[in-house]
Amino acid sequence: MLEIRRLYKEIHGSPILEDIHFRIEDGESLAIVGESGSGKSTLAQLIMALKQPTSGHIFFDGRPLPNKGILSYREWYRDIQIVFQNTGSTLNPSLSLFQCLEEPLINFTRYNRAERKHKVLEYWGKVGLNENLLRNRPGKLSGGQYQRACLAKALLTRPKLLICDEMVSNLDVLLQQQMIELLISIQKEQGLTLLFITHDLTLLPGLCSNIMVLKEGKQVELFSTSALYDEAERDPYTVTLLNSSKMFETAWNQLT
Repeated sequence: MLEIRRLYKEIHGSPILEDIHFRIEDGESLAIVGESGSGKSTLAQLIMALKQPTSGHIFFDGRPLPNKGILSYREWYRDIQIVFQNTGSTLNPSLSLFQCLEEPLINFTRYNRAERKHKVLEYWGKVGLNENLLRNRPGKLSGGQYQRACLAKALLTRPKLLICDEMVSNLDVLLQQQMIELLISIQKEQGLTLLFITHDLTLLPGLCSNIMVLKEGKQVELFSTSALYDEAERDPYTVTLLNSSKMFETAWNQLT
């Protein structure tokens, strides 16, 4: 489904990503892991066609990454959706939550008003939010509710691929776990292909089948999540990331 071939991106002459290559099949889930500045978000922006690579190729369902033409971009964004870490600009603060969620259905489907309302209510319920909230504006939501609303909006057009770019990093541990469980449930229900970007390796068992580690824009290793805790087989950098994640999780549990 998604194939990355020898992807290279530089900004102002400095390499941000070098020789990135992987493939995700339909219904699979891949985690992209690394520290801040490792190139994770740049990779997400390239896949979303928000930026163009310096060299290399991105294919989705056999189609190359669009670089011109409204129809090409429209098809790309219908099939691939993203939920960002900083979601504050995802939902228009001047609209009601219903209007915010209805927007992608207006842009990407031919549903009539009644059909759009039905879909909004369906996905609002899938993410566990109360229907009465739809009358409010986004600013009335808590952080966890806002993330769920952004997830519902991303899923409304039934994309084939969902990219989650550090989408739970601003939530506390309990809300993180709730969002992960929600993603697992929706992925199984819809056969969704998932690209989950994070710095926290402890979130991944049960969610992603494979893990790719990035360091300073370079691909360190790609392995099955089942082998995450086999430290003898892992690159030392991956072990360092894992130990850091476990230390944070232990410290948080002691505080709570």
